[in-house]
Amino acid sequence: MKLRITLCLLASLFISSNLLAHGDGHAPITEQKALVIATEITQGFAGIDPQLGFGKVPESWSKVDAESATIYQSGPGYFIVKLVNPSDERALYILMSAEGKVFDANISGKFEDVN
Repeated sequence: MKLRITLCLLASLFISSNLLAHGDGHAPITEQKALVIATEITQGFAGIDPQLGFGKVPESWSKVDAESATIYQSGPGYFIVKLVNPSDERALYILMSAEGKVFDANISGKFEDVN
């Protein structure tokens, strides 16, 4: 019985903390956090075709780290992060909101509706 009560309390604590953390809006992220998010997304693309128009991403992208990432462009409400694969010098660009929500990725660095 104590185990059930403990599990219920832990579950309610987890749920309530998630609800508090995800209010109406998120605070803007730092440029460093944008680099980390873009790196994690890029590593997740390795070995698959993310259906974004540039085909299958080579497995070597799984080894790309945040040091391979730079802020290519930023503006009010967005970041474009450029990641360069050191093994073949190809680049991938990740578009995200200033809050860290990833919207798109491509190999050109040009995104529609971004000035």
